[in-house]
Amino acid sequence: MAGLHVGRIVAKLQRPIHTRMSPHPPADPIDPVPVVLGSTLVTQVNETTCGAAVLLMLEATGDPALARTLEEDPDRIRSYQLEIHERITKDAVGPIDWPKRFGSPPWTLAREARFPGVTYKAHALDDSTEQGRAILQSVWNANAAGIPVPLYTGGNSRLGLDTAIPRHVVLAVPPAKQTRTSNMRIYEPSSGMLYDVPFEDLLNRKTKHRALGNWTHVVWAVLPEPSGTE
Repeated sequence: MAGLHVGRIVAKLQRPIHTRMSPHPPADPIDPVPVVLGSTLVTQVNETTCGAAVLLMLEATGDPALARTLEEDPDRIRSYQLEIHERITKDAVGPIDWPKRFGSPPWTLAREARFPGVTYKAHALDDSTEQGRAILQSVWNANAAGIPVPLYTGGNSRLGLDTAIPRHVVLAVPPAKQTRTSNMRIYEPSSGMLYDVPFEDLLNRKTKHRALGNWTHVVWAVLPEPSGTE
């Protein structure tokens, strides 16, 4: 029997998503590459700021002026991550702030995500179901349209109850050019590396993966929705 995690439980309670992915074959993964702004490797500044590092890269991808600022002032990469972490943890449960030591809850990360033309909404994900596949297909489709997507990763109850909650945040990013493969590109902020992962490798996993921060499952996806503004 597969272990449980919070995403697997909550996914049963939310409205299903229906989507299709163009039928592209997987390709042999390319080697991981470092993610840099200027000459600075972009990593999370401490063990709780993976979500902030992901939102920094998300925002910089859609804002060339911010990207230039971060490239020219490496110290700003650290300070802006901490500013983002402050935003993510503020007013997380009504007027109550989220304890910073617990990282970034999906609903406030969605609230604070910045990318042109879209807003974001958090969706729990069970990677062993067709609905989980549909959510990950939505991630692939968003990437193909040039929109990055934050993903939460974790373990399951078979590895201990403390691993059954979302533990880490990574970023699925658009391909460098139009692709005809089903691979996904994932920025992992603890290493600062970009991994190339076949789509099917993210479904119903039993083992850890470096692209997921050495966790087993994708347990939440923070999907884009049209914002209605230019």
